[in-house]
Amino acid sequence: MGSVSNPEEEIFCLKYELDTLANVLLRSESERWVPGYLQEKTEHSHIGRYNLACNYTNNKQVIDIACGVGKGSFTMGTKGKATSVKGFDIQPEAIRYAKWRYSAPNVQFDINNAEELCITNEFDLAVSFETVEHLPNYRDFFASIANCLKPDGRFLLSTPISPLSLDASPANPYHEQEWGFEKFQQVLSEYFEIEEVFVQLYPKLPDVLPAPSRSILARIGTKIKNTFFPGPGPVVIPVNPGNGFSTIEKYTGQYPLSELGTTRQGYQIVLVKKKAA
Repeated sequence: MGSVSNPEEEIFCLKYELDTLANVLLRSESERWVPGYLQEKTEHSHIGRYNLACNYTNNKQVIDIACGVGKGSFTMGTKGKATSVKGFDIQPEAIRYAKWRYSAPNVQFDINNAEELCITNEFDLAVSFETVEHLPNYRDFFASIANCLKPDGRFLLSTPISPLSLDASPANPYHEQEWGFEKFQQVLSEYFEIEEVFVQLYPKLPDVLPAPSRSILARIGTKIKNTFFPGPGPVVIPVNPGNGFSTIEKYTGQYPLSELGTTRQGYQIVLVKKKAA
């Protein structure tokens, strides 16, 4: 990792961290994971996904698409013992931060567009968490990923579970679209063979959700929910949420499909394999 031997880069990273903290404190939002500067529950969700990825990275050549500031790439290269990890992101500032804070001998970072990687048959594993819902040309993204994988390559990705089969106007202003649990897998199946499906869910919400309200108390409740119990889906306050942390588990039908995206909110994480030519 970087040190104060380069004050210019250290100052840049500190400013990046302060900007992230300001967004979290003032707006209760941040679309990039900057470790140590988000709510603990959000940190837990990101770390959990990359810990899962480490089960598939040993001795593999890995690409991390939309790597953000690089902590996940660093985790897969060190804890996950990947042969190499190339982290790509479209934001130059995030890549600059990653190069200074999360460099390692087997971890490299560069600017690239997820929809136009222009890489062929190079990687054993592609990883991309919380990316596809941001992309207007998500089909180009899937085709680009398939092209960059070796013939037996795999792809591990996550996306929020929508209560709708396809939501073309999600509540999250940064998202182009969101999919229901089954619909997303149907789209993926056009490009890949699905091997395993995991869910990363927050504590269950009450079966009867509060009616929307514009009262001051309702707006205060929404603010509290977004700050301390982040997650996709309708804005409601969980009952007895415990620590509010998400849990990753392999999906084997243990939850009714009707609950996924409604009273059970969170993400699906799907491991797929490149289809034979």
